[in-house]
Amino acid sequence: MPRTEYNDAVIAAIFGFFGAYEQKWRETCEFVVRQKGLTPAHVNDAMDHLVTYQYWAIVMLLWWASPFGNDDANSPALVIDEINSRMWDALRLGHLAIKERVDNLIRWGFFTEQTIKRHKAVALTPVAGSAISKSLAEAKPLLDDLDAKLVSQRPEVIGARSA
Repeated sequence: MPRTEYNDAVIAAIFGFFGAYEQKWRETCEFVVRQKGLTPAHVNDAMDHLVTYQYWAIVMLLWWASPFGNDDANSPALVIDEINSRMWDALRLGHLAIKERVDNLIRWGFFTEQTIKRHKAVALTPVAGSAISKSLAEAKPLLDDLDAKLVSQRPEVIGARSA
């Protein structure tokens, strides 16, 4: 497989996209957490955790499975066992670590508890679901711009001629 080389502008565009997306995620998290009315110390603690990949992955799983992220969502909530299973595959976190993160997300205003057939489940709060959807919509032009820069810099591949 031929090695692809990109120039400094493309590499800068990739870093620029991730930096801008991370800033949007921080702003979204801060908005949701502040709606909960937590003390400044609890807001700071939440923000320290929410910017990690583990929390982002769990929140995005719930967003994708919810009516906010998926028109075909069967239920606005996921049973904790399903979250455990999916997050084990993605994060290699055990059920106690996932339970701790889910409990924190409830405390910080991202999730609300529900019961589905006598099993504990969680769903995105309307505030979190709307804020995440808005943030992702605002990030879409950044992704489109990155895609355009990557496509425009894609090296031309010349196929071999048959004799």
